[in-house]
Amino acid sequence: MTQSKREIERKYEPPSGGVAGLPDLTGVGPVASVTTAGPEELDAVYHDTEDLRLAGASATLRRRTGGPDAGWHLKLPLGGGTREEVWAPLSDGVPESLRELALSRTRGAELRPVVRIRSTRTVRQLRDAEGRVLAELSLDEVRADAAASGGGRAEWGELEVELAEGVHAGLLDVVEKKLRKRGIVRADSPSKLVRALRETGAEAGAGAERCPEVVAGSPGAYVLAYVREQAGRLVSLDPAVRGDLPDAVHRMRVTCRRLRGCLRSYRSVLDRRVTDPVRAELRWLAGELG
Repeated sequence: MTQSKREIERKYEPPSGGVAGLPDLTGVGPVASVTTAGPEELDAVYHDTEDLRLAGASATLRRRTGGPDAGWHLKLPLGGGTREEVWAPLSDGVPESLRELALSRTRGAELRPVVRIRSTRTVRQLRDAEGRVLAELSLDEVRADAAASGGGRAEWGELEVELAEGVHAGLLDVVEKKLRKRGIVRADSPSKLVRALRETGAEAGAGAERCPEVVAGSPGAYVLAYVREQAGRLVSLDPAVRGDLPDAVHRMRVTCRRLRGCLRSYRSVLDRRVTDPVRAELRWLAGELG
């Protein structure tokens, strides 16, 4: 069994003074009251391929204990600061349902632990006049350890502001305005995992293969940019198709057609030893999609 939701959040550097350094957000937009919960202990082990293909695609997979949503979490980027979070119950190994949803990013490579992140979290819940939660401010004291033997350790603090489902994203802007008046600024790292990999040395030696440089402004550069865009769209649509979401199959068919058309029309600037087999695979995929 899995559950999914849209996650919209922003990360900030922690305020000096901890919780006491947070501004009172009562009266900000629709916020009528603020309640505090915690602290609670969270313990997460992040899994990725040896060359960090998930992290390279801005996706994360973790097994976390502690807190109200203990379990496995797969987070996939949707753009615009929004991610799709898919939850599965706790188990010893990676759930097959999440492994399949991550397949377009991992391309079948083995998933293994890469870093452990433990957090002591204090939460402030922003509520409306009816008591419904609009957003949560989570102040975390973070400790990260590389999973590999002899790996490094890092510690830092951070503040997260996450919207409740169905709440207008404009609330983030008015909350941020209040935070900035207290000198609280956006964090440099987009996620705990990115910072943990960097500061513990767990990302050393990883990295995707790069194609030779293409002359800027050349026909090849424009073709390559378009191919990358469509290939990225194909990858991002894969979980939606596997989940049988509305219109996902149609959008993937359109993407296949555009990518095949580009590879066919611009054969003169492409390495056909590479692209012809890809065209054949895309033709097979289009047939499977119907």
